[in-house]
Amino acid sequence: MINVSKIVEHILSNVCKVSSAGLYNGKAGISLALFEASKILRDECIENEAFSLLKEALILKGKDLSFENGLSGIGYALCYLIENKFIKADFDEIFGEQYEKIIKSHEKIEKEPERLLNSLKIIYFLTAVKKKDERLQKIIKKIFEGLELFLIVQFQDFADVHYIKDKIAVLRIFEIYLKLVNYADYKHFSHSALSSYAELYRHGNVLSSTTIGYYLDKLAKKNVITEYYGLVNEHIMYGVRNIRIDELSLRKKIDLLKCFYEAENQEFIHCGLMRDKEKIAQNIFKKATIASTPLGYKDGLARLLLFCVNKKAELL
Repeated sequence: MINVSKIVEHILSNVCKVSSAGLYNGKAGISLALFEASKILRDECIENEAFSLLKEALILKGKDLSFENGLSGIGYALCYLIENKFIKADFDEIFGEQYEKIIKSHEKIEKEPERLLNSLKIIYFLTAVKKKDERLQKIIKKIFEGLELFLIVQFQDFADVHYIKDKIAVLRIFEIYLKLVNYADYKHFSHSALSSYAELYRHGNVLSSTTIGYYLDKLAKKNVITEYYGLVNEHIMYGVRNIRIDELSLRKKIDLLKCFYEAENQEFIHCGLMRDKEKIAQNIFKKATIASTPLGYKDGLARLLLFCVNKKAELL
């Protein structure tokens, strides 16, 4: 297994070169991973470095409100650290001004369809805030409804030979949709979007996907939608058979392993990859060259570190 202390040491030695404050590629995401590592390693020095990075991220005054690199991602990191008792802080006192800026910017998001699709992951922040603010649920609902309309329209046109959009990109958005519904425990999800996708699959217009199967399995079981159980099992069984581990990016390898560690579906449990998950994890980590891997939470060492020290942590 990869040496966690070496990852931490490399991150701390090179984090001075990181200029971004954001979650995916900047100080907020690295701070989150280091806080988790400090808990496992029981190292106060790492915790102090993580806190310093968080403070640097929180002083961001830019106009970028995005989850990936802007204020809402930093806000999510702050919520995560408060919720998991890594820090004692008052969210409103520290982030109240930025929170209002984010909320006001998204109150009429339904009138900007293109921006809406680029703002999907802000749902992670809005869900993590846990404030009694009716605007939160209204914005979440607007984003979900806009996303569902997009998916239904795209799925209806998938079988058309003249369809020109990137199908892989649309399916990736569908995967994010399923993940978001599960994370937010959104009860008003679109059954039409799910059935449209299922129809495409049954007619051979889309291939099995292990990760879509995993998130659809969680959603179906949580809401007792038995009609998708067979589809889920096929996705996992055939999807796993088609996986080429060596061809996946580090991020995809980590996310796939996280599915294996958390899976309750019997198809996951009995498949060959599931039985060999520890061996696969060792091979993945062995091939992850620390010196040439980016530091960030999106697809770099911070994500790897977070997975190594806390396999139950959310990877967004």
